[in-house]
Amino acid sequence: MSKGIRIAVASSDGIVVNQHFGRARSFYVYQMNDKKAEFVEKRIGRPFCHGGEHDDEDLQDAIDLLSDCKEVYVLEIGAGAEDALTERGIQPVKRRGLVEKVVLERAESYAGT
Repeated sequence: MSKGIRIAVASSDGIVVNQHFGRARSFYVYQMNDKKAEFVEKRIGRPFCHGGEHDDEDLQDAIDLLSDCKEVYVLEIGAGAEDALTERGIQPVKRRGLVEKVVLERAESYAGT
């Protein structure tokens, strides 16, 4: 049995992937194990992107909030935030759709990677 990975989804309601990373207030975290996904918790963050401007400290706080996740699914993300996540080992993935579908598709493709 693999130890699994965690992923986060930027969503305002837990139903649809509908948040820009820098404007997201909530992230829904899931644990992937053996092609299954289990909801772990909802994490509340502080938006750091304000009309194209962002606060570096708040960006780091958002990344710290997701530090145990390997991927974060977002509707959109700026280049600076994308680079900062990648440097911390978190892969940003632009995705649109229902959270359940996104999570289940990722769980199906999970093979201990």
